[in-house]
Amino acid sequence: MHAEVVVVDPRNDSGERAFALTTPEAAVVVAAASTVPVGGCGHGMDWFLRRLGVHLLARLTDRPDRGIADCLADTIAETAALHGARCDLAHDATPAASVVACRVLVHDLQYLVLGPGVVKLHHPGGPTSRMTGPDGPLAAVRARPSIAAHATTGTARLHTLTGASLTADATGHPGARITLTFRPGPLPPAPSSGRRFGRGTHEP
Repeated sequence: MHAEVVVVDPRNDSGERAFALTTPEAAVVVAAASTVPVGGCGHGMDWFLRRLGVHLLARLTDRPDRGIADCLADTIAETAALHGARCDLAHDATPAASVVACRVLVHDLQYLVLGPGVVKLHHPGGPTSRMTGPDGPLAAVRARPSIAAHATTGTARLHTLTGASLTADATGHPGARITLTFRPGPLPPAPSSGRRFGRGTHEP
């Protein structure tokens, strides 16, 4: 998997913050979901985005047994715990972010979008599938792990893709983007047409 990462320089616009990172197995893009000054938290938006992105990337790579939305829920809980007692996470202006992520598991690509952002899956011959996150009050990551259950998630077979792009929008402007290119690999094994027997089960 080849990755190209583009992050808009946050110094160009004080209301736009974004963070992107990738490994050979996973990619994460996070961006500020609001231009409203952060309230209730002394750490600031940049701190929140970095912690959220790093923890999510670690979860996606270290816990293949956990669903991708569950990994986000774990990440939100871990990041919230780092705030400490001095931060009021119930404040209306507590840091809020959009999150776009994906990971490779064997023959599949799993993806997630929560908040303003999009995942585009590129198929051979030119067609593109486009997935976005939910709208409304459930459209940003704050401090409630339960919000992860509202993310748009899905799975695509790697052999049907030539690449993918992940974009998180910071307040309506592309804050960061990761473009992935998949090298052709062997097709997944076809299901066996023979008879199989197991302990206590029988498949005709």
